[in-house]
Amino acid sequence: MGIMKKIVASSFFLFYFPFIVEAQKASLEELEAVVVVSRHGVRAPTQSEKKLTTLSRYPWPDWGVKRAYLTPRGYELIRQTWSFVAKEKPFIHTGCPNTQNIQIIADVDERTIRTARALLEGLYPGCFIPIEVASEKSSSLFSPLKAKVCEIEHPQHLAKKLTQKANEIPIRFSSEIEELERITQISFKGNLTGKASKYKVGFEGKPYLASSVIEIFALEWGQWPGQLVAWNQVDETVLRRLMPLRVAVFSALNRDMEVAQYKGSALAFKIIDSLEKGKKYTFLVGHDTNLSNLGALFDLNWQIPGRAFNENAPGGYLKFEKWKVGSRSEIRISYNALSLEQIHAQQLHQGPIEVQIIPPGTDFDQWVHHYRKRILTRCINRK
Repeated sequence: MGIMKKIVASSFFLFYFPFIVEAQKASLEELEAVVVVSRHGVRAPTQSEKKLTTLSRYPWPDWGVKRAYLTPRGYELIRQTWSFVAKEKPFIHTGCPNTQNIQIIADVDERTIRTARALLEGLYPGCFIPIEVASEKSSSLFSPLKAKVCEIEHPQHLAKKLTQKANEIPIRFSSEIEELERITQISFKGNLTGKASKYKVGFEGKPYLASSVIEIFALEWGQWPGQLVAWNQVDETVLRRLMPLRVAVFSALNRDMEVAQYKGSALAFKIIDSLEKGKKYTFLVGHDTNLSNLGALFDLNWQIPGRAFNENAPGGYLKFEKWKVGSRSEIRISYNALSLEQIHAQQLHQGPIEVQIIPPGTDFDQWVHHYRKRILTRCINRK
């Protein structure tokens, strides 16, 4: 199986879509294009110091970098990850690549730009490849709502719908909330409420704060190898037990189809356009929200062994591959990420685990035809 462990996901996609055809012999395969959409690596919390004091009675650790910045440890994990990926198809290469065949775009944040640099250092060490970053405050590609490319048509209706969707989450995860309260000595009981305006959508309420705290614990797990996190209270078992609450809250928002269309249509269009007529290799470095939006738009679900269903690990990425097989083109999609054990190790000894979501045999043109219909064209900046 090579350096990266490969796992085939459930057969949901094969059952749901009629355009799966029998794969032809591998000897006839030729890579036409590949698009990678990556989350940034391990970063410091995005919350202010004042906000963090309301989320625990204990003092939070010093991350050694500014708020929301990629840490040196996060940079090194990305670099090591992609140094392993460089030895596997479809990225295997010798020497520096022709830059005419590569495009890499990062969101405007420090953590995404530095993740892009670490990716290139691992994949193409010693080679100069320019990183494209929007000059505006918000990227129209990664954040079309923030960039005001489009607006939410009925924010009150969307907020009400999200509230209804989230009503059962505090009840379903009551034991996880109680465990988090014991760890932090802070109450997280309450309602989860959707909120929306023309250019912003999200949740508010204590269960939302609880999900944010769990995400900080997951980042700590990657940041400090060999140590327990959350003030020496959380090990891998406890983190696995808590993470489904984080994913449930996050997915209720970012995997909602309406939200995904507003926030993810620009990226979905970029992926399809790049596969059809872009450069051979395209790398898009953004956030966990981007991955979840794409998961909804393209009906993609994944699970790395030991991690929660549809969890977005730091540095995890979706890989869209277009292959020429005989006289036709196929689309193959996988999710790739480090396991909890890998991201907590002092040094990586193997590459990320690859979960095949759409394996060989799916007709590319029919896949594009099916999913292009979901894209909100008014949320795409064509300038």
